[in-house]
Amino acid sequence: MYEEYITAEKTPAGKVLEHILRRSKMTQHELAVQSGIYPQRIHELIKGIRKFTIQYSLSIEKVLGINMKGYFYKIQANYDIYKYISEKENNIKPETGKFSKALFWDTKIENINWQENKAWIIQRVFEYGNNQEIEEIIKLYGKETIKEILSNIKSEWKKDDRERNFKEFIL
Repeated sequence: MYEEYITAEKTPAGKVLEHILRRSKMTQHELAVQSGIYPQRIHELIKGIRKFTIQYSLSIEKVLGINMKGYFYKIQANYDIYKYISEKENNIKPETGKFSKALFWDTKIENINWQENKAWIIQRVFEYGNNQEIEEIIKLYGKETIKEILSNIKSEWKKDDRERNFKEFIL
């Protein structure tokens, strides 16, 4: 029943607990009383202020009838790994001053995750970018990554521009 959450790396363990409590119609206070954990600690776990320890995880699992040892602790670990990797990826970015504001007209350039959105970024730059912007993207991702991504784009929109820039900068 709860297996679906164990691999949910983008979801904090506290949110999973909150969802399970809502589905089981149990209050935080009831969980606190039955698990022997202070009500404020339960609240802090749910809000992500405090991390799950093995002890908290086992106590809560017992009350909720979850038969996977360390369930919330494992979800917490998956989320922590995801957050760490995401933060590292956010530090890998180009010199944003080399891009015109018009290129990323629909978003704030400082909010872009350059690794998670690389296919969209490469397509956008090869369709609308100038020489400086294209060169900066090549420096960031490398020609092989760009070749692979551009070859998988099926859209006919701005295809001529993509192909022209591909031939000029990649080949």
